[in-house]
Amino acid sequence: MVRKIAQKLKFYRDIRVFHYLYLNYFCRNIIRTDRSRVIPYRGAVLELEPGARIYLRGGDLELGCDRLKGSGEETLIRLRKDSVWNSEGGCRVSYGATIEVLNNALLDTGFFTMNSRSVLVSAKGIRLGRDVMIGRGVVIYDSDHHAIRDLRGEITNPDAPVCIGDHVWLATNVMVLKGSVIGSGSIVAANSMVHGTVPPDSLYRTGSIREGYGTWSREHP
Repeated sequence: MVRKIAQKLKFYRDIRVFHYLYLNYFCRNIIRTDRSRVIPYRGAVLELEPGARIYLRGGDLELGCDRLKGSGEETLIRLRKDSVWNSEGGCRVSYGATIEVLNNALLDTGFFTMNSRSVLVSAKGIRLGRDVMIGRGVVIYDSDHHAIRDLRGEITNPDAPVCIGDHVWLATNVMVLKGSVIGSGSIVAANSMVHGTVPPDSLYRTGSIREGYGTWSREHP
């Protein structure tokens, strides 16, 4: 009993209490179909513009995890007008990470973890499967975010959705660009750029693919 009380006190000490209560019991932009919660740790900033919605089931959205005591590091989450984040399984987003879903765009996620200094911006549609592990300094974009036009004035760089399968590990400083598809069970090695298709169960480095490499787990070697 004492241990449970201590854990509860620690929980409320680590989170933004009033923001937590508002998001889970009063905010109409968040639609919960089970007991899953949005947990904004201290330093987490969540902005929901008009019409933006979060559909939440299967696990908590933990935003701003693992921040050092005394640090002012922020975790920035913003859903623009009429955007949707469909979460099935929850997530753990570390301090210093950024997630943005732009106007009318979609973010569709199974359970994932996202380490500090990583950035995900959805302008059209990004899907993360179950058990995706996003390392430090990773960037995931489905858009160039600025238009390039040919001599006739036509856009030559349209947005293109990104799809990342189940149990994928994106290592440190990976960049995933628009139109990319990463197959389930794969690893993208540190400092790699993905702009295309990575087969399932492969180890991808920029310019090379090794298929049938084995499996990965979250445990320390």
